[in-house]
Amino acid sequence: MKHLPWLWLLLILAACTATPAPPPTLPPVAAPTLLQIGVTSSASAIVPLLEAAYAPENPQAELQFVVANSATLHNDLAGGLLDAILVHHIPEGNARYFNPVALDGLVLIVHPDNPVTQLTSAEVQAIFNGRITNWQSVGGADQEIILVSREQGAGLRTLLRQHIMAEQRLSPNALLQTGNEAMLTAVAENPAAIGYSSMSSATLAPVKMLLLDGRSAAPPTTADQTYPLTTPLYFVAATEAEPSGELRAFLAWLQSEAGQATIETVYGRVR
Repeated sequence: MKHLPWLWLLLILAACTATPAPPPTLPPVAAPTLLQIGVTSSASAIVPLLEAAYAPENPQAELQFVVANSATLHNDLAGGLLDAILVHHIPEGNARYFNPVALDGLVLIVHPDNPVTQLTSAEVQAIFNGRITNWQSVGGADQEIILVSREQGAGLRTLLRQHIMAEQRLSPNALLQTGNEAMLTAVAENPAAIGYSSMSSATLAPVKMLLLDGRSAAPPTTADQTYPLTTPLYFVAATEAEPSGELRAFLAWLQSEAGQATIETVYGRVR
């Protein structure tokens, strides 16, 4: 019994020199899912809206936007370089899943100082065909009309050909601009120019949108489709089936009340 105090002392010293237990292991933090989204240049106005509204509330998805013309985006989607695209035009024979998320408009644009405020569809066809070559013929100044058009593969060029030009060819004298921004700049810098763009882009640029057949392009008139050249902005997936996972969540948000409330600041709502 007289050795008991020494035994307790040895136990205490052993406890003091024992290796501490390792801290608990925390579960790994999942990396955000990267979504590569292609956006046609004429719809690039939607990019800052999504970056401001969707990204902060959905950190589990990292959105990366690629801006190009429609033909390039469809090719990149087919090549597996993109998860989805936002475009104004769906090519014939498309088998991929698509759904509209906004309603935009194909608009005719001129320099702000141009006195012409409206055109008819027939006048637009005649101008872009080259049969009307002077602004005086449509109520403007005695000045030669400078035609500005988009490059081959641009979705809006296809829509102009389908909905305005019909069987008429586009004048070979048109000055071609690669990209929507180049189109807007060319028209903004030339008082005699006429071109075309999307409502969503032209609203934010120093150009004037013309009334078409007496109707103006604005979110309410594309939402109710009373503007003659209303055109949907489509979400197109890389597969034939409806997307899943984070891509499905992104599409669902675009069509939700929160998404549509964000979109309607620039576009017409689809629901």
